[in-house]
Amino acid sequence: MKNFTKFLAVILCMVIALSTAACSLTPQYSYKEGDNELALGVYIYALYNAYSQAQSYAQQTEGYDSENGTYDGEKSFLKVQITDDKGVTATADQWITDEADRMLRTLLAVDKEYERLGATMDQTTENGYKASAKEYWDYGPYYQMYGEQYINPYKDIFEPLGVSYESFEYYYLTSAKQEIVFDILYNEGGEKAVTDEELTKYFTDNYTSYTYFSTNLYNTVEATSDQEGGTLSSNEALSESEIKKIENNYKGYVSSLNSGAKIADITKKFTKDFELESDPSVSNVEILDESSIGEDLVSAIKELKEGTASYKTIGEDDSKIMYLFYKDPIKNQVKNYIEDDTNRTSVLRSMKADEFQTYIDDLAKSLDVEISKAVSKYTPSMFEE
Repeated sequence: MKNFTKFLAVILCMVIALSTAACSLTPQYSYKEGDNELALGVYIYALYNAYSQAQSYAQQTEGYDSENGTYDGEKSFLKVQITDDKGVTATADQWITDEADRMLRTLLAVDKEYERLGATMDQTTENGYKASAKEYWDYGPYYQMYGEQYINPYKDIFEPLGVSYESFEYYYLTSAKQEIVFDILYNEGGEKAVTDEELTKYFTDNYTSYTYFSTNLYNTVEATSDQEGGTLSSNEALSESEIKKIENNYKGYVSSLNSGAKIADITKKFTKDFELESDPSVSNVEILDESSIGEDLVSAIKELKEGTASYKTIGEDDSKIMYLFYKDPIKNQVKNYIEDDTNRTSVLRSMKADEFQTYIDDLAKSLDVEISKAVSKYTPSMFEE
């Protein structure tokens, strides 16, 4: 009877292993370094994300037919030669496998460095990352912004692939660990500490402080119904005399700013002159080449000297918009960005992000990693419909 019980236990264990990869008869890890073992679900998740990245690269190749969703006539993109953002070229399937391998080694490197530095995570930070992971797992990325009609749980995507919530959450917690490791290394007292003088130089050399506001040079024509019961609307350009009046206002604002007026006073005047309910101006301090405001606006701001303003009309025909741009001397923002902890961290991460990534990459390459045979069962083709 005892032997039969043992035999039954083995059979049950095999069934569980086949369905969940959770039995001791099958290796429970994907990648292992020392005592640190990463679950198979962690590898599958990395493979899935690499697959999605590779697909976006494949869609940028000449052979991609967006109408039919084919690549040189084939539905699968896995044999397409792709080139990533770093200039690495490979077939998509090879790139996906290599990228998943790189990611797993990176995760292990972050864990190891976190342990080496004796780093700790406060409960508030941990709870915050776990809450974000749980929300995305149960509701998806758009629930918080758009509500219940946009629930698209990540668990519906990943559980069928063999990714558990614990594996999913692990990525969030490791992301937090990576930030903590960075802060320990580069803040005061760290092995790679950056001085305020170094950070100030980087900030003033690379960041731009600017403000802009705008006026539409068109009116939106009252909406009309279309054949399907929806609504249509169109723009109607303002008359030349109306545009001229607006331009005269803008010329006055620019003249005042270039004569020493403060941008805050000019935006108040603009708001009053155009009978607006609130100040519509946009102010930011950022690296312009990384800005999301649009190429035309970035170009206009770059052309300005610090402490000066200009205006410019952007757009064509019935979509023209007149903008006023003002570039504040960046030195005026040093106190706010070097002495403020939150802003200082943001600038520091911008300054040292590439160096830190290289540091972690080198650590990852130096690790003595053991890869489970079970990993070979998971290939990029598993994600194809």
